[in-house]
Amino acid sequence: MLTYDPRGMTWPEYNKLMTELFASNDIGYVEEKDWRQWVDGLNGIGYFGQSAIPDQTMCATWQEWAEQMVGIMNLGTT
Repeated sequence: MLTYDPRGMTWPEYNKLMTELFASNDIGYVEEKDWRQWVDGLNGIGYFGQSAIPDQTMCATWQEWAEQMVGIMNLGTT
């Protein structure tokens, strides 16, 4: 399984699904306006930091960032 493909999702949908998927890491839900801080917080969690997730400063929107995550966060077989 890969992380969720954000195409066609709203931020609340995407963030809720990611929060559920990584519940053991307590990544939490944030408002869309705070998506950059949420991504920065992910970098402080071992699994995420070790996965070289995309730098949010290089992305104009959360969707652009999340699309890049799909190819990076491989969580098992599909």
